[in-house]
Amino acid sequence: MTAKEYLNQLIAMDNAINRKQQRLATLRDVAMNTTPNYADEAVQRTREKNPLENIMSKIVDLDREIDEDIDALVDFKAEVWEKLDKIADERYKRILWLRYADRKTWRY
Repeated sequence: MTAKEYLNQLIAMDNAINRKQQRLATLRDVAMNTTPNYADEAVQRTREKNPLENIMSKIVDLDREIDEDIDALVDFKAEVWEKLDKIADERYKRILWLRYADRKTWRY
């Protein structure tokens, strides 16, 4: 793995977290517009989750996934910083950190 591929993992991890956060926002919007169905309450049968329960379950699971991904990203950033810290020239360190960790572009 090249140094560029290694550092691009920071961007890929950040993009994955952003996609999951967008999905979470969508699920929360859907949950706000979903109401429970009480029409089948009197009938005895195997109870299936209603739509709101399904959505809430997905929200909790996705929220947990995002937290784990953020923890992994923070750990990976610390690992990258340790490796960048071995570079003698402070300018190179700063450029690499800005480009890959802070996601700055080369454009103005």
